[in-house]
Amino acid sequence: MNSAELTQEQRYERIAALRAELDKIELAKTEALKALHQEIHAAFPENRGEGEKRGVLAEVTRRSQYSREHVAQIRDAKTATKPSS
Repeated sequence: MNSAELTQEQRYERIAALRAELDKIELAKTEALKALHQEIHAAFPENRGEGEKRGVLAEVTRRSQYSREHVAQIRDAKTATKPSS
């Protein structure tokens, strides 16, 4: 059925369905972002009780495609999405 052939009620239903789909996508994005931040935080040996290791910041920055500053904030748990213990 062409979009121009929809009844008004069908349009309302389509709007509600698309909104629900968007909400699912946003939830999945939020969960993925939280998991990414937790993994970035855990990638640093000093956050696991081990000694610091050279090159970790550069490698995590390269792979995450975040700026060094943002990765450092995640490493230091200074972002809104803090890792849970």
